[in-house]
Amino acid sequence: MKRPRRLNAVALALSANAIGLLAIALALWSHGAGFTSMAMAAPAPMPIAGGAGIYIMPCQLHPSVWGCYLIDVDRQTLAVYEYQAGTKNLALVAARYFRYDMALRDFDTKPSWSDVKKMVEDAERSSTTAPAGP
Repeated sequence: MKRPRRLNAVALALSANAIGLLAIALALWSHGAGFTSMAMAAPAPMPIAGGAGIYIMPCQLHPSVWGCYLIDVDRQTLAVYEYQAGTKNLALVAARYFRYDMALRDFDTKPSWSDVKKMVEDAERSSTTAPAGP
């Protein structure tokens, strides 16, 4: 007489897992996301967290040095912290009150906006005074 065959628990769990994954894939496909959409293929943007006017964002200060920016919108300040892996410390490396920085119109930029304006005006003038083509 033959013994009745029992279901293997591992095979049953793997089958349930495969069915679940298939359901998720079909749900994504039916919502138009597809498997090659930009949302799935694009690298994740750098996270920014905060609230109540204070925001923190991770940053790479050097090729192997990481840290974070701390921005206080209400006080108009920016602080930069460096993570020091050897000592596991977070060190303040720079801080700036940027209210007056935002009032600058042309600081250390080349060419300046006035030079660009002059180039555009010269180009417009030369195109209007140039003789028409044959």
